[in-house]
Amino acid sequence: MASWIEIEKIRKNPDEFRELASRLSADHTFDRSENADDFLEKISAYRRGELSKLQAEFLLDLRNDAEKIFDLRGLSVAILIEKVFQARLELADDADIERIEKLKETGQRFVTGRQMGWFRRICKELNEIEEYV
Repeated sequence: MASWIEIEKIRKNPDEFRELASRLSADHTFDRSENADDFLEKISAYRRGELSKLQAEFLLDLRNDAEKIFDLRGLSVAILIEKVFQARLELADDADIERIEKLKETGQRFVTGRQMGWFRRICKELNEIEEYV
């Protein structure tokens, strides 16, 4: 979640929020909803001086969801993907097994900000990372 300082900074800078919206909209690896696509398209063309706080917060949340994470506290995400894939059948939840299999199929060497929550949880469940990470 973005800080209020960051939200205030971006909402008052039209060049910056339009550029961010355009960049996110052009990112084809970013899996987002149709609502998010519509929002990004509108913000890319937004001609008023400022965004509302809610718009700025949503834009920064989308940015965080799209972030590509290659390193988890010094551990290579690519190696962690391989390790959890090898141990996936030890997971209790079939949905988690499916998530890991889909992630492995993509060949990605990173996870996105949106994927990080469940990826970190699975790594902890399989004892690939410590509980405090």
